[in-house]
Amino acid sequence: MSDRIEVSINATTFTLNAGETAEAIVTLRNLGQSVDQFTLSIEKLDSEWYTLPASSVALFPNDQDNLKIVLHPPKTADAEAGSHPFRVKVTSQENREEETAVDLTIEIQALPSLELAISPPSITGRKGTYDIEASNPDDTKAVLRLSASDAENKLRYRFQPDTLVVPGKGQAKATLQVSLEWLSLLGIEKAFDFQVRAVPIVAEQGITINGQLVRPSFNWYLTKVRTSKYVTRVKSYRRFPGIKVPWLRRQPTIRVFEATTTDRREFKVIWSVGRAKKVLLADEEVESKGERIVSPSEEIKYILTADNKYGVSSRVLDIRPLPMPEAKVSTRIKANLSPTTFEVAAGGTPVQATMELQNLGDIVDKFIVGIDGIDASWYSCSASSIALMPQASGQVIISLNPPKKKGIKTRVYPFAVTISSESNPGEVASVLGQLEVLPSVEYKLAIRPYRITARRKGTYRVVLTNTSVSNADVLLEATDLDEGLKFRFKTENPIVPAWQTFEIPMVARPKKGSTVGEKKRYDITVTSTDNTSGNSQTVNCELNHAPIITSWRSIFRAVRIILFLGIIGALIGFVIHWGGGFSMLRSNPQMWWDTLVHQATSTFGSWWGK
Repeated sequence: MSDRIEVSINATTFTLNAGETAEAIVTLRNLGQSVDQFTLSIEKLDSEWYTLPASSVALFPNDQDNLKIVLHPPKTADAEAGSHPFRVKVTSQENREEETAVDLTIEIQALPSLELAISPPSITGRKGTYDIEASNPDDTKAVLRLSASDAENKLRYRFQPDTLVVPGKGQAKATLQVSLEWLSLLGIEKAFDFQVRAVPIVAEQGITINGQLVRPSFNWYLTKVRTSKYVTRVKSYRRFPGIKVPWLRRQPTIRVFEATTTDRREFKVIWSVGRAKKVLLADEEVESKGERIVSPSEEIKYILTADNKYGVSSRVLDIRPLPMPEAKVSTRIKANLSPTTFEVAAGGTPVQATMELQNLGDIVDKFIVGIDGIDASWYSCSASSIALMPQASGQVIISLNPPKKKGIKTRVYPFAVTISSESNPGEVASVLGQLEVLPSVEYKLAIRPYRITARRKGTYRVVLTNTSVSNADVLLEATDLDEGLKFRFKTENPIVPAWQTFEIPMVARPKKGSTVGEKKRYDITVTSTDNTSGNSQTVNCELNHAPIITSWRSIFRAVRIILFLGIIGALIGFVIHWGGGFSMLRSNPQMWWDTLVHQATSTFGSWWGK
C-alpha cells in the first residue's frame, strides 16, 4: 500500500453469468504533494475478461478521478462456474515503487445443463398436441417452469403439467396443446413459429426450443362468403339512394406509423393504412402497407396522409438522429489528430490514432479527453486526462475497434475527439474524424421442414440469416439426384439486410405427371452462393411423392365395376317398366306381377313361334 495513492471501488464482488457485462468504478485520489500520473492495471485475469476504456489519469494534489473497468467473461470453457479472484493495481509514474492494490472477485453463476426437445416440430391444423421432453445430465434434480410464446400472439397454449421435476440423470415429459385464436382461423395457409421456454424455478435463466403450427387454407370458404353474403348485399343496397350503409362511409384509418432504430443513425419507417384509396408519405405516393430505411442528418418530420372519398387522415412522425459532431477551436488548447480517417473490420484488429495536445495557456492545467459520436465500447484511450505545464505538449493514444454485434452496419461513422480544460470548462477544442466499418458478409442457410410427403407438390421455407455488417446478395439454386423435380423460388436472388432473417418459399413438384405414378423419394440439395465473394453453402431435404393413383389398373377396374352396376340398374328399370312402372309396383304389387308375367309370356312366346 502507498501513502500517496488512495483507491476505492464500488464493489469487491461481481456476480454475473458468462457472456454478461458489469462495470467496476475505480476512484483514485492523489494524496501526494505534486502533480502525478497514475496507471491502472489488472493482474490474475485474462485480457478477454475485461476492457479498460482509459488506463491512466493525471491528478493534481488532493484531486480525484474515476476510471471504469468493464468486466465481460466470455462464454467459453475457461469461464467455469465459481469464484475468479483478480487484482487491480494502481502505480505512480513519478515513483514506480508507489503502488496500491485491491483484490476483487468475479462470481460466475452455473448455467443449467438441461436439454429440451419437442416432437413433432411442425403440425398442420387449427390445433396440435406436442410432446415436450426435458433431459437432465446432472446428478441433482431440477424443477422447471414451462411457458410458450409467439411473435404475433396468435396462439393459445396449454401445458400438462406446466411444472416438470426432472430427476438427476433422468428425463421428464409434458404435453403442450397449441391452438389458434378464433379470429386467426380463416385465411390462406400460414406457419406460426413459437418458442417453448423451460426456466429453473431457483433461477431466471432457461433454455428454449422452437415449434410450429401451420394454419390450413380456407380460401374457398372466404370467397364464397364474401360473394354470396356481403358483396351481393352491398350492391343491392347501393341501388337505392335512400338506403345508407354507415360502415361503408368511413374515412381511412392509419393503423401503424412508427420508426425503429438501433443506433439513431439509420431508421426504419413502418406504416400500415386501411380503407385508403391513396397514401402519401412525404408527398410521395406509396402502398397502403410498407417500410422504408432513412438516414437523416438532422431532425426531420415525416407526414403520412391517407384519403378516400369519405375523408382524409394524417399523422406526423418526428425522427431525431444523433447530432453530427462539430469541430471547435480554443485559444488555450492546441489539438491535432493523426490520422483522421480510419478503416476497420467490425470485431477485427484495432486501429490507433495519436492525439497531440499542447497547453497554450500560462498556468498548469489538466485536460479531459473524450470522444463524441460513437459508443464507448468502440474505443479505448491510453489516458482519460493529461496534466500539462504552460506551452508543454503531450500525447494520448486512441484505439478504435467497433465490436461485431447486431446494429452495426457497413457505413462511415463520424466522430469528434474533444479536449476540455478542467480549470476553465468553457475552453473546449474538438477535432473531427471518420471511422468506416469495412464490408463483411456472413450468413447461415437452413431449410424447413426437412421432409415433406405430398401428392402434387411440396412447399419448403429456405431460411437465410445474415450475421454480418453488410447486406448479403445471395443466389439460390435447387437440384435433385434423379433430376425428376422442377423447382420454383419466390425470389431466386434475395438481398438479405445486415442482421436480419429472410424466409423464401420454395416449391418442388415432379416434372412428369403428379396424379398417376409410383411412390418415390427425391433427395433435394439447395445451394446458396454469395455473389460478392463466391462462397456457397448447401442444405438437404426430402420430398416423398405419393400420387393419388399409383396405377392405371385401378382406374380400369373402377370403370368395369361402374359399367356392370349401370347394366344391372338398366335391367332392373326395364323390368319395373315392363310390369307397369314403379307407381303400380308401389300401389298394387299383385297387378304389377301379373302384368309382368303376361308381358313376358307373350313376348317370349312370339320369339319361339307359339
